[in-house]
Amino acid sequence: MVHEFEQERTIYMQHDSPCVLIVYASYGDGHLQAARSLQSRLHQQGIERVILLDLMAESHPWINEMTRWVYMQSFKTIPHLYGWVYYRTRQMKTGTVLSNWLHSFGTRRLRKIMEREQPHLVVHTFPQLALAHLKTRWELTTPLVTILTDYDLHGRWLHPHIDHYYVPSEEMKIEAMDRGIAAERISVAGIPLHYSFEQDVPDNTSPQQLRLRAGLDPERRTVLLLAGAYGVLQNIQEICEMIQQRDDTQLIVICGKNKKLCEELSHRYQSYSSIRIEGYTDRMQEWMSMSDCVITKPGGLTMAECISCRLPAFLLAPVPGQELENARYLEARQVARICYSPQELKMALHSALDQPELLEQMQTSMDTLRMPPASAQIAEDLVSRYLTHITGEAAAIRPRLAFPNSRYV
Repeated sequence: MVHEFEQERTIYMQHDSPCVLIVYASYGDGHLQAARSLQSRLHQQGIERVILLDLMAESHPWINEMTRWVYMQSFKTIPHLYGWVYYRTRQMKTGTVLSNWLHSFGTRRLRKIMEREQPHLVVHTFPQLALAHLKTRWELTTPLVTILTDYDLHGRWLHPHIDHYYVPSEEMKIEAMDRGIAAERISVAGIPLHYSFEQDVPDNTSPQQLRLRAGLDPERRTVLLLAGAYGVLQNIQEICEMIQQRDDTQLIVICGKNKKLCEELSHRYQSYSSIRIEGYTDRMQEWMSMSDCVITKPGGLTMAECISCRLPAFLLAPVPGQELENARYLEARQVARICYSPQELKMALHSALDQPELLEQMQTSMDTLRMPPASAQIAEDLVSRYLTHITGEAAAIRPRLAFPNSRYV
C-alpha cells in the first residue's frame, strides 16, 4: 500500500512539468532517429519530460517482431508485393475499414500511458495514429502532431484529428492541401536528423582532412556505400569489385547492424587498402562529409542526410513504395540518380567520377532543397504553439485525462 502511494505521489509530482509523448516504430531506424533528434531539441528548449514510445513493440511484441521481419524480407525477396500494397493504399481515407484497423493497434497500452503520464502534447514520427482514431471517443483535448519522414505522402499519415503536420517539402504541403488538410495546419520543416547533421561544421574541415583523420587517402575520390540500417542493400560485393578496379577511387562500406555482412566483407577485403569496411556507426555525418558521392537505399532520413551534406546519391534498384517515390522526387530535382541494375550503376558512377562537374551540378541542385535544422525548427514551434503556457502551477492544475473505470475518475 505504501509502495502504491509512493508511485502515485511520483506520478503527481511528474505532472507538475510539461510532458511530450513521441510515438515511433522500429521499422528501420529513421522513425526512431527522428524521435530522438526531436527529444534532444525539446530538452534544449527546457522540456524535461519527453517520453519515447515504440507503441507496437510495447503493446504487441510478437506482432511487432513478425511484421518487422516481413517488412525487411519484403525488401529482399518480394519487393513488388510490398509496392503493390503501398500503391493500392496510397490514397487511403480516414474511416475506411483498413484505416480503422491499422490505427486500432496499441490502444490499450496507449490508454495506460496516457493515464499515467498525462502528456500535454503527442507527436508521431510513424503513422500509427491510434490516438487520433479514438480522440472523439476518449474526449481527448491533448494536441496531436505528426512529423512525416518520407518525401511521399501516403494516406496513412493523414487524419482529421491531427492538429498539425510537419512535412519535408513544399510539394508535399500542396498535396496535403489538395487532400483536404488546411494550409495553416501544415509547416514545411524538413526531416529531423541526428544532432551531428544539425551542427555548424568548421570552415577549415575539408573532405581531405576528414579522410586523413579516418586513415584514408586524402586525395582519392571517395565513394560511400550504405548497406542500410539492417544491411539490406543488394549487390554489395559486386559494387566493391567495381570500385576496387579504379586506381583513383576508394570505397567506404557501412554495413549497419548486419554483423555477418561486416565480418564477411572485412575478411574478404582485409588486404585492400582502397576498401574500408565499417559496421553500425554514429559518425555518419563524418563519413558523408568526406565522400564525393553515395550509393544507398533512398530512405527518407538517409536522403535528408545527403541533402544536409550536399552528397550526390546513386540509388540502386529502389523498392516500389516510399523508397521509389523518394528516389523519383530527388531524381526529378537532379540531386540523385536512380540505377535499376548494377550495370546501370557502374556506367553512371564511372561517368560521374570521371567528370567531377556532374557531381558539382548535383551539389548545386541540392542547395535549393537545403533548409535550417528540422528538429530545432519543429521543437521551437511546438513549444511556442502548445507548451509555453504550461509551467509549474499551470501544469499541476491542468484537468486530468479520465477514462471510464480508471483510477483517476
